[in-house]
Amino acid sequence: MKNLLIALFTILCFSSASAQNFSFEYGKVSKADIELKQYEKDKTAEAVIIYDKGSSYFRQNDSGFYLIFERSKRIKILKEAGIEYAEIEIPYYREGDILEKIYDLKACTYNFEDGRLNRTELQTDSWNDEIYNDYWMVRKIAMPNVKAGSIIELTYKISSQYLFNLRDWEFQSRIPTIYSEYKAAIIPFYEYIFLAQRTGTSLKKESYTENISREFARIGYKDVVNTFSMKDIPAFNSEDYITSINDYIIKLDFQLAKINYPNGGDKEIMTTWPNLIKEYSAHINFGKYVKKCEKSASKILDLDALKDKTTKDKFDYIVSYVKNNYSWNEYNGKYASKSVNDIVKDKYGSAADLNLMTIGLLRAAGIEATPVLISTRENGKVSDNYPFAHYFNYVILMANIDGKNVLSDATNSNVANNRIPSRCINDKGLLIDPDQDVKWIGLQCNFPSISALDFTIDPSKETSNVMVKSFASEYKAFRLKNIIGDDKNKLNDYLEERDYKIERADFSEVTNKSKEFRYEYDLTMTPESINEKLYIEPFLNKSLQDNPLNQPSRSYPIDMTYPTKSILTSTILIPEGYELDYQPENYKIKNSLFELNYSVEQIEDHIRVTFLTDFKESVYDATDYPKIKFYFNEIVKRGNEKIVLKKI
Repeated sequence: MKNLLIALFTILCFSSASAQNFSFEYGKVSKADIELKQYEKDKTAEAVIIYDKGSSYFRQNDSGFYLIFERSKRIKILKEAGIEYAEIEIPYYREGDILEKIYDLKACTYNFEDGRLNRTELQTDSWNDEIYNDYWMVRKIAMPNVKAGSIIELTYKISSQYLFNLRDWEFQSRIPTIYSEYKAAIIPFYEYIFLAQRTGTSLKKESYTENISREFARIGYKDVVNTFSMKDIPAFNSEDYITSINDYIIKLDFQLAKINYPNGGDKEIMTTWPNLIKEYSAHINFGKYVKKCEKSASKILDLDALKDKTTKDKFDYIVSYVKNNYSWNEYNGKYASKSVNDIVKDKYGSAADLNLMTIGLLRAAGIEATPVLISTRENGKVSDNYPFAHYFNYVILMANIDGKNVLSDATNSNVANNRIPSRCINDKGLLIDPDQDVKWIGLQCNFPSISALDFTIDPSKETSNVMVKSFASEYKAFRLKNIIGDDKNKLNDYLEERDYKIERADFSEVTNKSKEFRYEYDLTMTPESINEKLYIEPFLNKSLQDNPLNQPSRSYPIDMTYPTKSILTSTILIPEGYELDYQPENYKIKNSLFELNYSVEQIEDHIRVTFLTDFKESVYDATDYPKIKFYFNEIVKRGNEKIVLKKI
């Protein structure tokens, strides 16, 4: 069925709202909604959420209680660029084959044209459901007939049998919100705690007891309704160098703390860290799974071949064995998803499958190895104030190698065995060892990843020849190995996407070193020539072009994942008949946070330009934002200076 266009007369659809009185009810568009052309509190906004209202409440069935979550939302598209916010995603939880159910989904787009409000209904073929990860599905909706000036709104319900976690509520998003409200109607059989993040004093909370009485197991009860609301919430202006938006947006997080049974008993759900560690250690798909892998180790690899090896060599052999013989299916997870036999047979598994198996193999070889629960960068940071298992979404391993603890992960052969992938570098992880006190393991990376480019530029002809040598170490090398590997065709494709005309590209002889990646290539370029002067960019646009930090201020850390050092050098040959006309001044910055060293010198018939930058910390405090922003400005400025040669 084609989209149905319903023309509504303005006088019927407008509420009696004034210019400042928006409608917060689905299907009732106010005059203020229509007339909103620019959001006065943020005139740069491409779109604005007029209202976002949600509620959670309990209902009964034959087996007990289930949860209903309702949501209604209206967005005004203010600019062409805001059309992207008409692509809606609704996440819903799954556990095995049991899914939450989305129902009563309605959505429409309003366009005010020729004095009439035209309404385009969403059709059922305008959405699709996709797997997001092991535990979440997402329904993706493309709103119809959207343009600048459109109003879009939707409403839906989700039925859930998972009572452990009320829906979290995000007041803030990437566009401003005029009004946001969340109601949680709690029954006395379930007790929840809520964590407010960055709400400040703007959060308004009201509570009351419903008049209507209901009955369960011959016990009467009434809902206690908690209403949380905020107004005029600014957009979250996300920049580079951030872990996850979930760490910093204004939101509420709910967690089941206690179950009160009708017979008078109760069960504490909000555990302690020691108890949580014991639960994981005893879980059939975690601690017991590691023990199964340890018992099966001799069937997986030749343990006798390891007897004469050092502890470090044993460690490297086993981690490399898993990386090279088993593939990661790109699912994270905390618990093993397959039996040991199935993993050995299939040769692939989740991060939990591979890392828990590796721990078992290491233990079988006599190496002390322990699981570490973490949250990936995308998932957000872990708060150690509350022992909530849902904080974690990944498990890595820690091994004791000759008295030194080493973190490792078996999902990627391009990452060194004594490193974890960059997606796992996220504050801290919890050591799962029931025989120790609660111990948090820092995941920070304190060693720099270095990138270096060495240019030799010969501008003696109209088309200049340039020879480039590239070097990368640590995480910058791991990234290139993931993209290019040892495939020369991929190297050519990578360079041609990012460079001038490539004449030759090849790997250097040390590419196989685990923490280094080297290659070299030749290219041709035409230098800028004006009035018998040559304007040469020493680094051929390879230095940073734009400052990634562009906000006036920032209230959250600048998280670079790992310290980074960049070294650019350029040797510019002075053609016969030319001399140096202009060279930029030398410049230095050096302190505990950052170092910059830019220098230019002429040595006989060539000019040598050196540009070093070094961010010494992996994470900078928000108070350092003005300094870091200034450093980036200097990188952009110095790295794009030109050398000028003039004809004699």
